[in-house]
Amino acid sequence: MKSRLSIGLAALVMALTIMIASLSACSGSKEAALNPTGTWKWNVPNPDGQIPDISFTLKLEGETLTGTLTKSTGTTTITNGVLRGDEVSFQTVREGNTGKSTTTYSGKLSGDTIKGTVEIDTAGKKISDNWEAKRVKE
Repeated sequence: MKSRLSIGLAALVMALTIMIASLSACSGSKEAALNPTGTWKWNVPNPDGQIPDISFTLKLEGETLTGTLTKSTGTTTITNGVLRGDEVSFQTVREGNTGKSTTTYSGKLSGDTIKGTVEIDTAGKKISDNWEAKRVKE
């Protein structure tokens, strides 16, 4: 009777160990899938149907997101970048003829896509639109 109880207890401990290990593996792969580190290309066409040549290079360190945004007018540093769960947000700031322009990107990260809204604030005038970026396979 004691040996059956010992065998049953050992089997239960082994089953729990396997279950915990598989849960850890699943959460690790989910975290890896939610890492926006890499290069991303803008994927929303302008009103003329052309997709602008805009790319983001993102790097995740903890919850802090850093990087650069590159387009035809030059490269801008990404600031105030954050990843919380699947929510991504960051800003770019440019100084130009019309003054300071702050662009805030926010969206959801899902696999190889970030999709959300972009808000451009130039001299107190705000414009909002949808944006989407696709991860560039390297």
